[in-house]
Amino acid sequence: MDLKEFQTKEEAINAVDRLKKISFPIYQDGEDVEAFIQKISKIITTEFGFIFTPITPFKTKDFLSCFYRARELDLFTNINLIREHSYPPIDNTKKGRCNFPKYPVFYCSDNPLTAVLEIARESENLEKKYCVSKWELNKSNDTMMFENFLQTDLPEQNQYSAIRDGLKLKISTPFKISFNKELEKTQEDGIIEHLKFLNSTFLNDNNYSLSATLAHRSLYANHNYRTDALMYPSVQTQRKGVNLAIQPNFVENCLKMTRLYILKLDNYNSAKDTVEITISEYATVEKNVIMWKKIKPNDENYIRMINDDFGEMINGSITENKNIL
Repeated sequence: MDLKEFQTKEEAINAVDRLKKISFPIYQDGEDVEAFIQKISKIITTEFGFIFTPITPFKTKDFLSCFYRARELDLFTNINLIREHSYPPIDNTKKGRCNFPKYPVFYCSDNPLTAVLEIARESENLEKKYCVSKWELNKSNDTMMFENFLQTDLPEQNQYSAIRDGLKLKISTPFKISFNKELEKTQEDGIIEHLKFLNSTFLNDNNYSLSATLAHRSLYANHNYRTDALMYPSVQTQRKGVNLAIQPNFVENCLKMTRLYILKLDNYNSAKDTVEITISEYATVEKNVIMWKKIKPNDENYIRMINDDFGEMINGSITENKNIL
């Protein structure tokens, strides 16, 4: 690889300006997914020359410990089946921000509030109930592949901005390892411009055709450096929180559902960062059986669980996940 082929910052900015004037194709149901991805990829690579995918390897013991997934309570056929809380069956998988039809991913968040807001969206039905499931990562020395779409404007409340900023310091690392060469500073800045455009477009893509393309290229890549977990800002929390799209095989091998809550969202004020919820039931998974429990006063087990899972909401602050920053 000739490093001279990588664009300078000025060249990348000019390429971005041209791409912003292009109307990207919109995926149609039944269209060949791989052919569609090639069509989108060609448009991008024509301008940038490549699609840069910054993947970070982690030992699972050093990654996030738990994830939260939410569904509307009325959508369950059998709420006592663990499978119903996981990613959707292939035949029921529709296009989403990170996936094409029949290519499921496990959508989740790093906290339960973000998970609920992602599906509640603009709903004004305050009586609607949601089921939030907690999934814990099996900690080991096994390596997982992590990718993020955080090269965009983030509010100060987003604790993962350190990942975004840290990437800027590591742009040349893969070139040092593979070619014993470094990019020029203006080329590093060019890649950042490249990523800013792709990450921002990913978030602003309302029809999900471009965003699904970028995510599919990573989560369904046909090599062993395939992305296991992809993080991106939550639009529904004004980018204060984050979501993750996790590859189904990684879910099957590395995640375990441990407990659940049934709740309703009474009030949410994004401007004031205030939220009110009512939890009516909770459950733990015991020997693969979901055991539902009514909430009782002074239930020490319930109080401990609430502090673990909703503590940041109760305390009014977010605890930093320092292990991946």
